[in-house]
Amino acid sequence: MNPGSVRIAAVLALTLAAAPHAHAQSGGFFVGGGAGMSLVGEPTSEASHLGESLHLRAGWTLGRRAALVLEAGMSGFDSVFQDSTLVPVGPADGPYYQYFPRTLKTQTVLASLQLGVAGSLYVRPGVGVARHAFLVSEPIASDLFVQATKWETAPAVGLAVGRRVPIPGFPLDLEATAGWSGHQDNTRSRWSAGLQVVRVIHF
Repeated sequence: MNPGSVRIAAVLALTLAAAPHAHAQSGGFFVGGGAGMSLVGEPTSEASHLGESLHLRAGWTLGRRAALVLEAGMSGFDSVFQDSTLVPVGPADGPYYQYFPRTLKTQTVLASLQLGVAGSLYVRPGVGVARHAFLVSEPIASDLFVQATKWETAPAVGLAVGRRVPIPGFPLDLEATAGWSGHQDNTRSRWSAGLQVVRVIHF
């Protein structure tokens, strides 16, 4: 994980740890955040990456068995790798070739409906958008290029299945997640699967 991600995760963990615990109510606002591991894949590129993931959410409970949730996720940190396709560099008939670098860094924002009781098994399907990162080489001089990250947006769906872990004074939600996002001009459809631990605070 890069230094910026480490700082985000540390601030998130300290904030949630310091927040007072409150039990789920019949209706009310809540926020949450956590981290985990996620496997991201781009099948048409034959590429995949297992690494850290971050998760944030905010929502409103609708009784004891349902909640509306807006959730955001980030995965694919430090997933730069070399593609299997060689691309020419320099003159079209020249001998210079290089591997084109790729990344699977992905961000998602989903509007979800959580169904079930936090004290037992619950499911949370959602729909929204994903931002796919891709790498480009941009010229800064006639013979000098730098690598830059750009983004494009695609539709996305997600599903989480979770259960509350009743740790006294500090309950956590353990969730298995799966997601899919569509393709655009510079990236292809991506899928993800992972596990995450989330601390939820009700107000």
